[in-house]
Amino acid sequence: MKTNAKTGQTAERRILRRGITLALFLSLAFCGIPEAAAQKVRVAMPAKSMTFLNFYVGDKFGVYKAEGLDVSLEVIKTDVGVAGMVAGEIDYTTAIGSAMRAAATGVPIKATMFSMDRVLIYMFAKPSIKSIEELKGGKTVSTTGLLATPTSAAKVMARAHGLNPEKDLVFVATGDVANSLAALQSGAADVAMLSIPFNFKAEELGFRNLGSAVDYLQTPFAGVGAADAKIKTNPSQVKRMIRTTLKGIAFTRDPANQEKVIGLLIDEFKLDRKTAALSLKEIIKVFTRDGTTPEDAVKAEIKEIREQAKIKNEIPVSQVLDYKLLEEVLAEGKR
Repeated sequence: MKTNAKTGQTAERRILRRGITLALFLSLAFCGIPEAAAQKVRVAMPAKSMTFLNFYVGDKFGVYKAEGLDVSLEVIKTDVGVAGMVAGEIDYTTAIGSAMRAAATGVPIKATMFSMDRVLIYMFAKPSIKSIEELKGGKTVSTTGLLATPTSAAKVMARAHGLNPEKDLVFVATGDVANSLAALQSGAADVAMLSIPFNFKAEELGFRNLGSAVDYLQTPFAGVGAADAKIKTNPSQVKRMIRTTLKGIAFTRDPANQEKVIGLLIDEFKLDRKTAALSLKEIIKVFTRDGTTPEDAVKAEIKEIREQAKIKNEIPVSQVLDYKLLEEVLAEGKR
């Protein structure tokens, strides 16, 4: 057997090495980009909540990886998440309402799409209270925070029934939904504003459901927010994030995937199967069709933000929302 004088390799070893190199090349060619090449993306969430179910679905069932994104879904306080986005340490936030509030005050971030534009909040009361009208006169309402979405929902629902929420309701901030339900159970509150799955628990305990904010309020509730710098310098990644979010919504909505998604809810949120199935049914109702929401809903949210933050100047929609990349994604999907 001949040996190469310079390398000291036999012809057999040279052929073997070439064969290994060719095999590796072919495997990369047919298998696509190796997983290690996926871009790492940090996504801030204000809480581990079923409000963000489509994001968990996208992560669990490989929707993000198919687009070359290695997504890390991280529970981070909203103010910390917003600061992290501006600093370039966090890539995206799902807390779209908080992103818009920050943008309204001049923070350089934008909402790029909405995954939900209805509020999954339910008003539960003591069994003796049969209607929202009966809350007139100073009834106590437990809610997660005085400036939180559940409080806004309660006010909208009260006004729709002829009440003045500033006079007729007394709001008590509990910090989280579990505490709001506990306040109702203990008698410390007459009413509790509850999200899924606590509404189902309240029903089991015999409390009265006075209605859902879904029927009263259309407002941006969840989506994808990004820093202006990210949108400008890395639009291709932002488009992939938008595209995968839409695909995650479609996967969650598809009846063919119902059992898979119910299984995820059982595992991630420690629900029994009945509660998981009921939760999925409610969540699907509030997904947006294509990532957009009516401009009137955005303007109503801006109005609420201005009132809460006592901002006197007008705030244009373009200061809090940028649909440009979403529109490109939707156009590409039609080709």
